[in-house]
Amino acid sequence: MTIEELATYLKLAEQTIRRWVLNRVIPFHKIHKVIRFRVSEIEEWVDGGGVITTATENDGIEGDLFGEDEGLENEGLGAAETGGEL
Repeated sequence: MTIEELATYLKLAEQTIRRWVLNRVIPFHKIHKVIRFRVSEIEEWVDGGGVITTATENDGIEGDLFGEDEGLENEGLGAAETGGEL
């Protein structure tokens, strides 16, 4: 599932999902420079009250959450949403 698909699924803003990934609040997988979510992990996360209960293998997130592979390139996000300076 993509960030856009997950935002629709959870009825949240894409910026919220991006922030949660950046802060490692939600379970995700990084495949090269692309962020993806497994429905089963998201459902478990929601059922658990929004707490990650298992370790994830996502230590290489670095600064490319808004990478070109998703066609995002920080579109309209301020410092608060990206954790950086403008």
